[in-house]
Amino acid sequence: MGKLCKTKRLTVNLDDYVIEIAKQKAQIMFKGNLDYYVNWLICNNNRKEIKKKIKTQEKEIEKKKPLSVPDTDKIAVYSNICNFCDEPIYPGDEICKAEDYENYIHRKCSKKDK
Repeated sequence: MGKLCKTKRLTVNLDDYVIEIAKQKAQIMFKGNLDYYVNWLICNNNRKEIKKKIKTQEKEIEKKKPLSVPDTDKIAVYSNICNFCDEPIYPGDEICKAEDYENYIHRKCSKKDK
């Protein structure tokens, strides 16, 4: 979600033979994309910790979501940018008005009205 989740670059020093094996595995599993392979390795071995971290992040994001304005739900007809997550709104996406936001935002980016 745009400004809420970030991807960072990390430089790692590995022996040449380790890199060669990783490249071979990446070719087989991810069409040569070494980033995907390394990410898969890390996530595969740390599933429980990663799920816990994601759950914590989702709770924090949920707390920050604005309350939706009742009876403003609709389907987007035009492309735009969600002012909450800074991600694109595409035609067909569910959108709504939310407190303290002038433009429509993704429906998933707001708390349900009470």
